[in-house]
Amino acid sequence: MTITLPAPVRRLSAVVCASALAVSLASCSSDSGDSDDSRTSGDSGASSSSFPVTIDSALGSTTIDEEPERVVTIGWGSQDVALALGVTPVGMPDMSSDTTDGTGILPWDREHIDSNDSSTGPELLDATSDDLPYEDILNLEPDVILAVNSGVTDDQYSRLSDIAPTVAYPGEAWQTSWEDQTTIVGEALGCSDQAEKLVEDTHQLIADAKAEHPEFEGKTIAFASGTTNEGLNTYLATDSRISLLEQLGFTVAPSVPSTGDSFAVQVSKENWASIDSDVLVSWYLSEDIRESLESDPGFARIPAVERGGYVPLTDPPMVYATSAISVLSLPWMLDNYLPLLQSAAEGESPL
Repeated sequence: MTITLPAPVRRLSAVVCASALAVSLASCSSDSGDSDDSRTSGDSGASSSSFPVTIDSALGSTTIDEEPERVVTIGWGSQDVALALGVTPVGMPDMSSDTTDGTGILPWDREHIDSNDSSTGPELLDATSDDLPYEDILNLEPDVILAVNSGVTDDQYSRLSDIAPTVAYPGEAWQTSWEDQTTIVGEALGCSDQAEKLVEDTHQLIADAKAEHPEFEGKTIAFASGTTNEGLNTYLATDSRISLLEQLGFTVAPSVPSTGDSFAVQVSKENWASIDSDVLVSWYLSEDIRESLESDPGFARIPAVERGGYVPLTDPPMVYATSAISVLSLPWMLDNYLPLLQSAAEGESPL
């Protein structure tokens, strides 16, 4: 069954994407007619007064002397912002595990790669594992490497910085908000004004979605994942998954951990009832893992499950979109996400 978003929000989503892209392409894409086929990222048209720029991160300060033409992205979402600003990276992560069409390119990115004025598509990098493909990145001759929402370590940052100026995350690994990522990437590409407009338009999209769903107000929320058959992992209150749900009107449940050694805390089966919230969203690495965990007798005792407030996610692009929120993934996923959250907030989620 196809679930559609209420017409006002659907229209706003389309307007936000179209207007933001139009502004970005007009201001950050080349109109010089340069035909150098070796350059994928293209001339962003940024003002020369934007550079040099120095950007601080948790791993060090990076100075970008000139407008980057060849951009490589690592981690989650930096390619989304670059594409929204009219810049196609020469290299970006291979997302084959998060797509279902075999291309390795997320659906919201594919649309912009096809529409951006670039002679070739990006090279897809196996850049999400512990071992980064340094040689492949070096061969791409990047002017800048964007790892704004990633798990890059000090050693990796140092090695990447030997290749090109590298912009890492501003706080904790994998905990960069979509707002910070947008403004940081915009600054690195010389498109700060256009990035701010993207943030403004996306906030408006969220505000309109919240207004369309007053049933979210006052409902407590938690977000979990099931990656093995052994238990669930609950995300910290500071995680971007939780932050979006707060922006949509939910309240973080008191049971949601506020600190931890990572971005999620493991909860064993015997303690599942401690995940106490009105609504629980949980993604699963596979349908088999989901079925295994849901069939455990303790799963039905999770308060949100008992209340009909449970939202399971297994579709790879949807899992990624709700986990790696960006100015491109958000409009794409709200069409499916909001009806699921509405059913859960009203206690009508089936299991």
